[in-house]
Amino acid sequence: MKFKISFFFIVWLLVPRLVAAQQVRVDSLCREAYNEIMSLRFAPARRLLDKEKQRYPDNVYVDYLENYRDFLQIFITEDQTLFDRLDDAFDARYDRIKALPDSSRYKNLLLGNMNLQWAFARLKFGGYFTAAWEINRAYRLISDNTEKFPLFVPNGIAFGVLNVMIGLVPDKYQWMLKIISMKGTVEKGKTELYRVLEESSQNRVYAYLYPEALFYLGFIELNLSPNRKAPEKLLYYLRQVDSTNLLTDFLKADIAIRFGKNDQALRQLKNAPQDSNYLPFYYLDYLKGDCYLRKLKTDSADAEYAYFLHHFQGLNYIKDAWRKRAWAALLNKNIRLYHQRMDSVLAYGRTNVGADKEAETEAESGVVPNLVLLKARLLFDGGYYQQAEKLLVADTHSFITKAEKLERIYRLARIAHRQNHIQTAKQDYRITLQLGSESPQYFAANAALKLGEIYESEDSLKLAQKYYQKVLDLRFDEYVNSIRGKAKEALQRISEKENFTTGN
Repeated sequence: MKFKISFFFIVWLLVPRLVAAQQVRVDSLCREAYNEIMSLRFAPARRLLDKEKQRYPDNVYVDYLENYRDFLQIFITEDQTLFDRLDDAFDARYDRIKALPDSSRYKNLLLGNMNLQWAFARLKFGGYFTAAWEINRAYRLISDNTEKFPLFVPNGIAFGVLNVMIGLVPDKYQWMLKIISMKGTVEKGKTELYRVLEESSQNRVYAYLYPEALFYLGFIELNLSPNRKAPEKLLYYLRQVDSTNLLTDFLKADIAIRFGKNDQALRQLKNAPQDSNYLPFYYLDYLKGDCYLRKLKTDSADAEYAYFLHHFQGLNYIKDAWRKRAWAALLNKNIRLYHQRMDSVLAYGRTNVGADKEAETEAESGVVPNLVLLKARLLFDGGYYQQAEKLLVADTHSFITKAEKLERIYRLARIAHRQNHIQTAKQDYRITLQLGSESPQYFAANAALKLGEIYESEDSLKLAQKYYQKVLDLRFDEYVNSIRGKAKEALQRISEKENFTTGN
């Protein structure tokens, strides 16, 4: 009995010391590993972290970086089995970081970031309830850390991302945010991220945060901002990043794709660094397929989509890849193969993203795309505006149905807008909105969004507000979250501008 008491007394003395031994060291090895992780070079990152663990086994920053690596792997591969396997590792790492003293400026930051990362991972697999709870917990932890350590630069990335997420919550769910006291706007989030970007570009201590802040900013600017100057600003920052960073290389290609620089995007994707040190990033092969298809190089496009479908084991863009293989067959006038591949659209993949939903809707309809409209759409997406316009105006007899006529005028509006023929674009967008207001397709809604963007750029805020609100009022089935999300963010942006002008 005396032995048992002595044993437990010794354990009682040791445990607090073991807990107190946990520390955070953001040393040169960890910063280098951080850079490798953000470059998706997981093999060298693993070697660096193993070396750090040997030197400093109590450095829980290693646990955080390992979790970040796992999150990126799950998010990019969309591998449900991998996620289930790594979930246990998350709990063990989380508990070790939780053992840090409350006085540590890293404790709540790392715990908050881990909650946010795992929430993003869960959202991939439909774990919405748990993800919402983790986002709320991340918000509490990061907000608390920002109040305690307001000058601590690393707070800004997660705080910025959370503000953007909260700012995008649909109006009908705003009451939930009030109940749990979560506040944020997209503009505030962007300001935080730009602050981190500037600080990390000027202060060597925080230089390791630069690629991460830049990637999040790029994603936000490309998906939410109507300002076409934003990518130019991003490209300036991107030139400062090492060319071995696959994640920022993807961002460069995405910028080129979004702004109709198809040949530049294809070169970027072809030259993207990929060897055995990198995480396989098969989505880039899907994008290469898109670039070839927009050049109407159907055989090259089909080969890239086939490679993506064979190797990618994830959830998204499967249906769309099959649809685009069907388009390639149609452009080659192989109708039988087109129908076979559209059958595969219904057989494989899910409908979590807009492109896959649209692919399934098209497959279910059984309607074969108008060949002229299909070519014009692809050429427009590639930035080949004159070729696309020539197709649409050369043969007006090819457009028979109401849906085809609607799409034709929408495509002409988009071409005029991109070529800076603003008055023509306005006129054609209004016709699209008038003709398509009852259509389940996205043309009218996106026409209203683009009208809002034009009027906002002209500082006609009341008209911009009118058309952004029109987007939210319309009922349509395609790209709903994306288009409405942009409209909602725009309304919030205009409201902030008006408040600033009036001094409220």
